[in-house]
Amino acid sequence: MPFLDTGRPAPDAATGGSGLNPRVVWLLGRAKAVSERAQERSASPTLNDAADAVLSQIERLEVQKARLEGRLVDAYAALHSVEEQQLARLTTTSPVPITADQVVAQEIACATGVGATEVARRLELATAPRRHRVLRERLRAGAVSLQRALRVVVETRALGDDVLPDLEVTVLAPAPDGSVASQRLFATRLQRCVRSADSRPAEERRRSSRLRRTAYGRLVEDGMGMFTVVAPAERVVGVLDRVDALARVARAGGDDRSLDQLRSDLLCDLALFGVVPSAAGAGLGGEQGPTYMGLLSDAAPASVRVVVPFEVAVGMSHAACELPGHGWVTAAHARQIMTAPGSVWQRLAVDVDTGRALELSTDCYRPTAAMIEHVRAVDGVCRAPGCQVPADRCDVDHLVPWPVGRTHVSNLDSLSRGCHNGKTAGVWQVERVDDAGISWSSLAGRDYVTYPKDWREALRDPGSGPPPGPPSAAEPLAAEPADDPPPF
Repeated sequence: MPFLDTGRPAPDAATGGSGLNPRVVWLLGRAKAVSERAQERSASPTLNDAADAVLSQIERLEVQKARLEGRLVDAYAALHSVEEQQLARLTTTSPVPITADQVVAQEIACATGVGATEVARRLELATAPRRHRVLRERLRAGAVSLQRALRVVVETRALGDDVLPDLEVTVLAPAPDGSVASQRLFATRLQRCVRSADSRPAEERRRSSRLRRTAYGRLVEDGMGMFTVVAPAERVVGVLDRVDALARVARAGGDDRSLDQLRSDLLCDLALFGVVPSAAGAGLGGEQGPTYMGLLSDAAPASVRVVVPFEVAVGMSHAACELPGHGWVTAAHARQIMTAPGSVWQRLAVDVDTGRALELSTDCYRPTAAMIEHVRAVDGVCRAPGCQVPADRCDVDHLVPWPVGRTHVSNLDSLSRGCHNGKTAGVWQVERVDDAGISWSSLAGRDYVTYPKDWREALRDPGSGPPPGPPSAAEPLAAEPADDPPPF
């Protein structure tokens, strides 16, 4: 460090260095302060140091989680191998269309609670060790998450085995700076690589894509719902353009709903009734509807079933009410649905204590219509473990096969087609147990018991009602809040 040499003797430390050049004194003092602050930081870590330490811990845990997921996939593969051999030994008088994949998926879903669709995706990875060897190696090393690995599995289904190793290496590569690739970068790479590697002619790809047509929906918060339709692009565009044109005509005609609201209401009206209602109040929540009509088809109007306990119907309870097969709506919403013009009420007699539907029989193999209706009312959903397919979409099955087992409601149950096939193939051993239960034993020796549906479940479940106490029986229905209109 440069300084001015005055030729005077060295300063006495006791004097505080008063004989030094002031600039030198300032520089020395500053260096000492910086050194002391550095020592303090090393003695007590800063927030930045703490954040870095926690982030490093998260990174290590993600690696450990990925390695554990790799072991999980290996376990899926082992169970599939075992139950595939078990299934091959089963013999039935009439073979049923059931695969080892279906059996293992149901077994794992029942044992773990993981959704059947997610289990099926994991099985697809587990049962293709050669095809997806890069993914399996990266999983075991903790270099890729199971979520990303499954995304690759799904998106590359149409590609040949020979292109996958290089594709997976490219897709799973780190970012250009060496860090972990972001989700968006990963998705972009995957889409680009799949498009480049798919050597099929465009027309063949379109035909393959058309096989994925589907439509599904779910209920969301505040009494609303949403549905998704997967269809050829030209049909989707045509539907959107037509509904948008109708919405704009209505808007120009004085309808005060927004274009988004009009598109939603018109699309639902067309799907439910085949027409755009022309009467006042046709819109959502009693709003003014458009003043034109477009007949689309002769299809019968759609129906919406809601189960409303007596106490809820008369205002004695605010318990949630079920739309079977879809979810739950608030008590106020259910009362609006049941009192809407055109609603049809059907009495469902149930036991007050158990909530189960209240017996019928025939000497024929096929149950009568009344018996089928009764069984479906008792079961509510498929009686197989873990299955929630609504009973009205299920087969009515003889628990003990006919004619050994008679056609009587006590020997009938509702089974979805997939669960029915599994029972017929002998994958499940089934028997009636106490309290109207059905015991199911799987190939792995796991036992489950299912019971009839409790239609009054919401009335006795403390977690299903609103926090305030129930209103008095004398409270008029008009006092219910009117801000939760039905979207149906």
